[in-house]
Amino acid sequence: MKRNLSALALVRGFKENIMKPMFLLFVLVVMVLQTSFVNAEKANKLDLVSLAVVDFRGVLAKSDAARNIRSEVDKKRQELRKYFLEVENSLREEQQALSKKRSVVTAEAFEKRARQLKDKVHSAQKLAQTNNQKLKKSFDQSMDKVQKELLRIVAEVAEETGAGVVLFRSAIVIAVKKLDISKEVLQRLNKKLPNVKVNFEMAKGFQG
Repeated sequence: MKRNLSALALVRGFKENIMKPMFLLFVLVVMVLQTSFVNAEKANKLDLVSLAVVDFRGVLAKSDAARNIRSEVDKKRQELRKYFLEVENSLREEQQALSKKRSVVTAEAFEKRARQLKDKVHSAQKLAQTNNQKLKKSFDQSMDKVQKELLRIVAEVAEETGAGVVLFRSAIVIAVKKLDISKEVLQRLNKKLPNVKVNFEMAKGFQG
């Protein structure tokens, strides 16, 4: 039976932009190395178990801090879209104006202005790409703070319940309700870290 339980500890990855690559090979195993005494208040609140289960991905997504981070990042993303749409429209108008002047300016003058316009388009594309990368970096750094606090709380609850091993909920098929510490972990996370400030460092040139 112990071997079967151990086999359930699978490596799980976190997809899209919520988790960092380091978690692709991460299995949460909290080893309680010392025997600790649980005070009466905590003992009455939590069931004592030898193994616990946590919906890590679900708790992270539902946490107040993560929701606030997504909201802030979405607002900044909308600002980026609006700004670069205006840039795109401006460049299109400039291109149309240049096309109309093709017959009234010298070939040399036209080619010069065409190169200048092409350079503007290239710079705008590069600026957009750089800011998208910076936006993702801001998101990842903020979410990393939530993940670290979440891991700390999982370890804390595991020790209080006497759990020597904590498994991801997505890594197992069936688990009795009393083994699931997700609700308790989420409550503590929201209380301990209700919000995380997102630091945006946009590239020069973006007027957001």
